[in-house]
Amino acid sequence: MTWAELLDEIEHRPGMYTGRPTYERTVFLVQGFDLAEGRNRIAVLQERVRRQYDSGPIAWPWVLLRQVIGGESSADLGPLTPEQDAAAIAFLVGNLRGLDSVEE
Repeated sequence: MTWAELLDEIEHRPGMYTGRPTYERTVFLVQGFDLAEGRNRIAVLQERVRRQYDSGPIAWPWVLLRQVIGGESSADLGPLTPEQDAAAIAFLVGNLRGLDSVEE
């Protein structure tokens, strides 16, 4: 499976490989896929998010999630609603598109 195919699967069938379509599980899936491929796309995404949102050392999944659901950055999110998960997954996929050109 290619990176683009993975993103298509996540976009159209988000729970296919994770059991439940949650943002957290989807983040773990793409991190694992990237690690297995050895392409280092996630490091590129982390740097892009850091520059774009001036997020400093905050982990990219948290920063992207905050862009979708808003709220104070220090507030505990608690469980996401299915609608929040779906919106966060869609935003994540949008940010991951284009990273397929990252070289090893």
